[in-house]
Amino acid sequence: MLAMDVPIAVMAGLVLSEAGQKMIESKDREKTTFMRIVILMYAALFITPTPFYYLLGWPAWEVNFLWKWVDHIHDHPLRAAFSYALFALAVIPTYLGFELGRFFILKGKYRWVRICYIAMLVLVGIIIFLLRDITFNIASTYERYEAREFYSFWSHPFVTGWAITSLYFWGSLVIFYRWLRKKK
Repeated sequence: MLAMDVPIAVMAGLVLSEAGQKMIESKDREKTTFMRIVILMYAALFITPTPFYYLLGWPAWEVNFLWKWVDHIHDHPLRAAFSYALFALAVIPTYLGFELGRFFILKGKYRWVRICYIAMLVLVGIIIFLLRDITFNIASTYERYEAREFYSFWSHPFVTGWAITSLYFWGSLVIFYRWLRKKK
């Protein structure tokens, strides 16, 4: 869901800034550029596929049942262009999270990086709690949402896709975190 995707992206940028702390502290321009490229590529390859997966399979659920038009993006260039906004909503917050983490690291406020990404996770938890009715009751389209045609989050194929996309994101975050920690 879009309400969760943005804070998760910010959190990922913060986590990866913590992982690249040594490179950031070096103040080496090449290392900073390397980190920025890694963050942008990470966001493009490991964060954006998840919202696109849900937009293609469960469009109304992905946008928190805010807009009817997501059910009908075919043959409509302006609506289809929402894919660009969705891409930006994954990449830009990740980059901004990284830059915020970099700012704190350069100021010697290392704990603030961790406090911020934990705060993002708490925010996601609050969002899940507040939106639990629409988070755990799935309607793929807005029309089904209005008709109250829901099925459980825990039913196949939804939960299977959720498990795969979750493993893809969290697994990649762990791998990149460890990889960046080793860099100097």
